[in-house]
Amino acid sequence: MLSRLRKAVDTACARPLSTAERLSAATHLLSSLEYMVRKVDREPGGLNDWTHTRAQVPAKTRVMGKVRDFIAREAVTQTIHGTRAVAAAVLISPVRNNTVRMAANAYLSASQVLVYPRHLFGTDGSDQVSFLVQTAAALGRAGGTDASRRAAVQFIGAQTVLSYGASGWAKLPGDAWRSGDALVKIMRTQTYGDEWFFKQLSRYPAASRALCHAVLALECGFPLLLLGRGRYIDAGLAAMGSFHLANARFMGLSRFVWAFVSTYPSVRALARGTGEAA
Repeated sequence: MLSRLRKAVDTACARPLSTAERLSAATHLLSSLEYMVRKVDREPGGLNDWTHTRAQVPAKTRVMGKVRDFIAREAVTQTIHGTRAVAAAVLISPVRNNTVRMAANAYLSASQVLVYPRHLFGTDGSDQVSFLVQTAAALGRAGGTDASRRAAVQFIGAQTVLSYGASGWAKLPGDAWRSGDALVKIMRTQTYGDEWFFKQLSRYPAASRALCHAVLALECGFPLLLLGRGRYIDAGLAAMGSFHLANARFMGLSRFVWAFVSTYPSVRALARGTGEAA
């Protein structure tokens, strides 16, 4: 079992662009399926009732306003998400044709832009990361060369490193993060909290503060893992992957796991200067 896992990891790291496409496509697939099931959010009085949300992101032209109103029709919204699910399934499949994969990536990116105003409340960072991955992959494949695909891999990897570093430095000015109280405060909220974990953090305040500071230090220092040809990059990625798994369990942010882990082979390739871009 362990040998198979290692083989899968080695394959993913050797083909960072294909891995990014497939895992990120799973994010799109889950997202569209969730939107298709939760129609209540778009019904009158719902979180994304178009009567109210259409004014939150005003259309710059009358034509664009009409396009958005058309997309906001429930039948149209459902159809777009259905086709997005198909495009995601194509990318997850073993299909290797460059043109087909480029088209599927491009469709996921373009359709995500179209439906974004329709789901204004409820989108999160995983949607942004998956959009970035699919857009970079589409452009890399559109180039049709190993160099263009390798450039896409490097961009995806660099963006992930920047995201982690920026996230840490953005937290640093906050008193709650510097004092180590941020995690316990997050866990007591209804939206992102977990009652069991909140009780554990409250019971062991020293451990809670240590965990909070560890997250802060890991994010702030993540860009440093690129030094020395990524000698410690695997350990850093394992730590961040565990962080996302914990967030999925205790905060309900399951799509973040697929979105960010999809970029890890690209981060590894960037740090070590290795890996094919196919």
